Formats: sequence, structure tokens, C-alpha cells
Amino acid sequence: MFTTKIPLHFRPDGSYKICCFSDLHETADFDPRSYAALDGIIKKEQPDLVLLGGDIWNGALDRPIEELKEFLDIFTKPMESRSIPWAHVMGNHDHAYHFGDDAYQALYESYPHCVSSHTTPDSGVDGVTNFCLPIRTADGSRIAFAVWGLDTHILSDALILRNGVNLRQGHRVSSLITGTSHWDFVHFNQIRWYYDASEQLERENGAPIDALMLLHAAPLEYGICMNNPSETKLDGDAQETLFSGSLNSGLFAAALQRGDVRAMVCGHMHANTFAADYCGVKLCFDGSIGYKTGGKDVLRGGRVFELREDDTAHPITRYVYGKDVL
Repeated sequence: MFTTKIPLHFRPDGSYKICCFSDLHETADFDPRSYAALDGIIKKEQPDLVLLGGDIWNGALDRPIEELKEFLDIFTKPMESRSIPWAHVMGNHDHAYHFGDDAYQALYESYPHCVSSHTTPDSGVDGVTNFCLPIRTADGSRIAFAVWGLDTHILSDALILRNGVNLRQGHRVSSLITGTSHWDFVHFNQIRWYYDASEQLERENGAPIDALMLLHAAPLEYGICMNNPSETKLDGDAQETLFSGSLNSGLFAAALQRGDVRAMVCGHMHANTFAADYCGVKLCFDGSIGYKTGGKDVLRGGRVFELREDDTAHPITRYVYGKDVL
């Protein structure tokens, strides 16, 4: 479980840099600014790892596999041409193309520097892009940090249907509680998978392993930060109403109890770029890197995390703007 196609490790000077981008929402017929911003930030930052936080492709349905490959051949170049490992989680739009999540995922993982991995239906874990990426010390002797990816799915309707609710009568989650949404969330079996795997990682390494968690849709605790900006030291833009999962999955509480997740990073909200501190965990958005989708062009960009091998509990993060490299 705790391996990657390409070994990830801290630099000889003990540093490690991660660039996170979400909500590209592009096709092979793309806005040139989307590619230029992605490529320009990667060129400027020179990260050790790139994370794509979902809603990556906005393809049509007439030639889905072929169009996805044409798109990926273009938009993986900023990483592939520089031999930079990269990984992704699916967003709601990525799940929306009906040629199968397995085929979608297999195409991503076919790229030489893609280090994404996935859980399979026979694992009993819902979703596809659930993974742990171990980052080893500079000398390779042990795992020093981890990146967890969790699939936030698409709509909560499927979960409600399991309980025999008639959606035609309007009994959707979003109609039951004012101020919530119809988006799905990280399911309990995924949380249990993360929790158990995190404990296993600790046992195998003899100590807890600090981590970053990558999601598409944010947990409800992000809303606490937005409602309490001073108390949570919120830094950056919070211009879009939070559309989180329709129910509180308990993910944040589980991560807090494990004590390993030092930061979470999410997309889905194109005009939110902030980082805040809640219960000692950095809750971060990475905005939107795509210029064809909704949001504000002046806010396009991504998020950088800088780590130190000798202090993995305190990642430094900042937002980077596409406008600065165009």
C-alpha cells in the first residue's frame, strides 16, 4: 500500500514542495491562459509533486476516451516534460462521464509520471481515487510524510436511494436542511480505510506520519472558518458560498483524532483561495486554474505547500496566482 510508481523523497537539503491545482474544467480545445498559467506556475515553483484536485476535464460524450486522451496529452506536459510526479483525485465533473470510472482512472495512471492509485470495488471502499502517497526522507531510510487522497464522489442521490427514498417526491438531502447542498461526501468506509491505513503506516514506521489530505469538495468545517475569519486566521479570498457535502461525514473529526493530517486542500469553489487554521489543521482552498469555467480571472491559480524533513508538522502554504506568470 505504501509505495508509489515513482519513489517520492525529500531533497538532499531536507525540503519538499507540492503544487496543488483544481477545477481546470478544460478540453483539448482550451483557453490558452489555462495552459499558460498551469505551465508557468510549475516552471516558476519547480515542485517535487503536483496534485490535481478534481474537475479536471470537461469533455464531450461523442468520443470520450479519445477526447480525454487528447486533453491529457496536452495538460500533463507541464509535469511529464519535467519528469515531475503528479497525482489526482476525481471531482464531481470527472465522475459525470459515463464511460466508466475505471477506464477514466486507467488512462490517467498510464502516464509515466502519474503516481495516482485507486481502490477497487472488491476492496469494499467507495469511490475510486483513494490513495496514500508516502514521501521518504532524503536518504530513503523511512517515510517522513504522506499525501492522502479521498474521492468525494458526485451527488448524494445514490446514497439516499439505498434507503428507498423516492427522489421524485423531492426528498433530497438538500431539501431537508436549509443551507446545505446535494453534493456527496466522503463515505464512512473511506474514512475507516484512511484511519486503519494511517494506523498501519504508524506501526510500520514506529511513529505517526504527518500528512496532507487532498479532496475535491470541502468538509463542512471549512464553513466554520468562513464564519469565523478572525478566530481561524483566515488568509485569502472567501468570495463563494460554501457548497460542501450534504451531510457531515465525520472526516475532519477522524483526521483530528488520528492526529496525522496537518493540512487539507480542496477545490470545487472557484472563487475561494483561502487558508485558515481550525483545531491546529490548515484548511485550504486552491481556487481554480482554468480560465474557461466560472469564477474570477484575477483569482485563478493554485496552492503551494513547502515542507521540511525535520519539521513535517508545520507545512508552510501560500496561494499563487496565474496572473503573475501570464
